Amino acid sequence: MNIKIDGFKQALEMLQGLDQTTQTNLLAEIARKDPELAIKLKQNLITFEDLKFLTVDMMRSLLKEIDLELLGLALKTASPELVEFVSNMFSTSMRRDIEEVLKGRPRPLSEVLDAQVKIVEAMNRLSQQGIILIDKDKSSKWV
Repeated sequence: MNIKIDGFKQALEMLQGLDQTTQTNLLAEIARKDPELAIKLKQNLITFEDLKFLTVDMMRSLLKEIDLELLGLALKTASPELVEFVSNMFSTSMRRDIEEVLKGRPRPLSEVLDAQVKIVEAMNRLSQQGIILIDKDKSSKWV
C-alpha cells in the first residue's frame, strides 16, 4: 500500500492549531531553512488578524459559531485598528457588549490566546466550507 501525505497541508494544519506567537516563531524558524515554504505557509495561514478581511456578512456567519463575549475577550490584545474595524461592523448595543469585555476585569493572557485560537478555528471551518473567503492580497474580485 502506497500512502501519500501532503506535507504542506499537514504543516498548515499544525500551524493553524497554534497561538499567534508560536506560529510567528515557528514560521521564522522555517524561513531560516526554507524561505519559500515559509512565505507559502504564511500566505495560506488564517490568523486572528485576518478578521480585518471579513465582510459584515462573513462576520455574521462567524458569530453563529462563536459568541460576542469570546470575540471581545480575543480582542483584548488586538491592535487598536483591528478592534475599531471589528467594532464598526456591529450595532451600537453589540459594540457596547464588546467594549464591556475589553474594559472589563483583567483576564489571564492564556484565556485571551485561547479565545483567539477558538476564533481562528471557527474561521478555518467556515473557510473550508466556503462560507468566508479571506483574500489577503485583495487580488480577487468577488461577485
